[in-house]
Amino acid sequence: MSLPGLDITAGRQALLDYFENTWKLTETLFSALVSEEAYFVRPYHKTRHPLIFYYVHPVTFYINKLLVAGLIEKPLNPHFEILFETGVDEMSWDDLHDGEQEIWPTVAEAQEYRRQVYQTVRQLISTAPEFDRPITMDSPGWALVMCFEHERIHLETSSVLMRELPLKYLRAPQQWPDLPLAKNPPAGFTRPVAGLHYPAENPMLDVAGQTVSVGKPRDWPTFGWDNEYGTDTRAVLPFRASQRLISNGEFYEFVSSGAYLEEKYWSEQGWAWRRFRNTRWPSFWVQDGPVGSHQYKLRTLFNVEPMQWDWPAIVNYYEAKAYCAWRSARDGVNSPYRLASEKEHLALHDDEWLSARQGQAEADELISRDPVMHDRQSMAPGSRTINHNLHYGSEGSVEKFAANNKGFHDVLGNVWQWSEDTFHPLPEFAIHPYYVDFSSPCFDGEHQMIMGGSFISTGDEASIWARFHFRPHFFQHAGFRLIQGEDNTPRQDGGKRYETSALVDQYMLFHWGSRTEQGDTEIKASVGHPDTRMFMETMAELVGDFAHAYESVLDLGCATGRASFELARRFNRVLGLDYSQAFIDAADIMQRQGSLAYSRLESGRHTTPMVARVPDAIDRSRVTFIQGDATRLAAAGIGAGNKQGERFDAVLMSNLLCRLPDPAACLQQFTGPDALLRDGGILVLSSPNTWMEQYTPVDAFVDGADSEEALVRLGELLPGYELVHHQDLPFMIREHRRKYEYIVSQVSVWRKLPTQR
Repeated sequence: MSLPGLDITAGRQALLDYFENTWKLTETLFSALVSEEAYFVRPYHKTRHPLIFYYVHPVTFYINKLLVAGLIEKPLNPHFEILFETGVDEMSWDDLHDGEQEIWPTVAEAQEYRRQVYQTVRQLISTAPEFDRPITMDSPGWALVMCFEHERIHLETSSVLMRELPLKYLRAPQQWPDLPLAKNPPAGFTRPVAGLHYPAENPMLDVAGQTVSVGKPRDWPTFGWDNEYGTDTRAVLPFRASQRLISNGEFYEFVSSGAYLEEKYWSEQGWAWRRFRNTRWPSFWVQDGPVGSHQYKLRTLFNVEPMQWDWPAIVNYYEAKAYCAWRSARDGVNSPYRLASEKEHLALHDDEWLSARQGQAEADELISRDPVMHDRQSMAPGSRTINHNLHYGSEGSVEKFAANNKGFHDVLGNVWQWSEDTFHPLPEFAIHPYYVDFSSPCFDGEHQMIMGGSFISTGDEASIWARFHFRPHFFQHAGFRLIQGEDNTPRQDGGKRYETSALVDQYMLFHWGSRTEQGDTEIKASVGHPDTRMFMETMAELVGDFAHAYESVLDLGCATGRASFELARRFNRVLGLDYSQAFIDAADIMQRQGSLAYSRLESGRHTTPMVARVPDAIDRSRVTFIQGDATRLAAAGIGAGNKQGERFDAVLMSNLLCRLPDPAACLQQFTGPDALLRDGGILVLSSPNTWMEQYTPVDAFVDGADSEEALVRLGELLPGYELVHHQDLPFMIREHRRKYEYIVSQVSVWRKLPTQR
């Protein structure tokens, strides 16, 4: 039913064909709804709009994006193009949406609007001079192909919502592809037997250590979403992976044993979700007997079928992780089972796909190495290796489709595969101006990556370059395979929110935002803003200017890491430490990827997506971040007593002292015979001297009646040091566009005198 992927250099007729095919796919899917009522039924979980929204949303997207690109001059229906512009991305499974149904138009009105959009777009493609030349990422035509691929994403998400609808609202469309059902299924329920109803063995195969390339070339002649672009080379440690996806039969063992209902196998967030939804088995299993009998049928998109035990289990991220924990305990393995990281999934790719990713062929040959570009409709029965592009109307057996040349089934296609990685940008990530909030709002540690595509993935979703994500409680056409082995990928816990996400965003802006971004252009023009220097860069410059040696530096209270990276301009090794794990997570991502998306608060619920980037001139490999207590550095593995006998040439403490419970204990680590600072090294302190009992006992305040007295008090705590510089340094922290905190920090630079022997 679906054409191969679109070569965006292939000309006007190729664009017309792909548009027509995309449009017909949506119309075919929605022809499954048997009545007007079916368009307006809310999903049982109430976390999504009714299907009428998803019928109209993709076509309002055409009008809105073509307007942005300047390819059309005016809206068709401004009311529709606002009403249907934005969907729902709930924060959690209990973030329910009970919107008023009367806001939606009738189905007839929706169909008439779709007809108008169809005519507008078809006329545009047929006549606009823009399409006389090849489309590139920088041309207005990019907005058109973006619309195609956006609609194909919603083909898949809408199909999941239909799979969740009661059957009385659905019928299988006449043109829908066949389902790869087992031949001659047993009558009635049959308890599955390994080796008979599903593969008895799902061996763990070894995968050698290697490096993989992540990131799509900007000149690749197919459309890609902004998160796909960038260049990253990742080291993969040796690991083991299950040859096949986990089947319904394998997952049945977890359910029928009662382990699915045992809290010990679930993460805290996963168990909370299971309790809230009162789930007892996977969502698309249909109870076919009394509770406790563990008799099930299988819900496909439009029907209930006898259970297909050899099909992959469709589960969410929480269920996949719980299964991994249970299997690890059941099998008694030394290396626990887990899910694949993005780079490990790429390491499973067929060598032909990897060669395309690495550019190991002539340019005109590379595009054909992406399987989505092949016309597979005419392939002989049994020769198909990938279940995608709607060749079939559902997932199929975990052993139906041939293994790739590394021995793995379904690395691409059949069902998406949950990943351990949360969604993240690649180095050089850049927001495309035609869709500024496609990816960046989801770089939040709340969205798990899914990989490989599914049976209904078409176009870019089915490509080797695809990088997609969903919240961990979502149901997509997604399953998983097991992984064993160490993984050196830093990551956030996708099931746990930043408890201080607003504060992280605020500090990301303070550390990484430009002067313009940290202010507000309109308000500054009206009333002005105080003029302050970039605080973290200034502090790093002070350290570099006063240091005599540049081997290693310690940045205490590094927060989101800007000063640490600036120090790497001069120092060979930088260690950043902060007590906040949320700050360290953000800094780690900056170190690993070179960029991180965050949000700038404007007012109330209004935010602006932002992206922080480490300057290209900085060698990120020089910087390491750890979480720890600045008053107990030995506990964090830092100190002269460790195996490295670690001492530093410089230490930076930015605005930290007056937030410590025992500032004297912190400074004491840099004095005496076991001092962490080398002779001649410098200690650079800044503090607003905002001493408060909620952080520091009064008796431990390092304060004075004036600036000079405060410096004297510091000197008393730093025997063996001389004060070589002091100054006042103002800075501002923005809370939102109309609220700022103006602070003047007292800065002092202390040099450690030679130790008396």
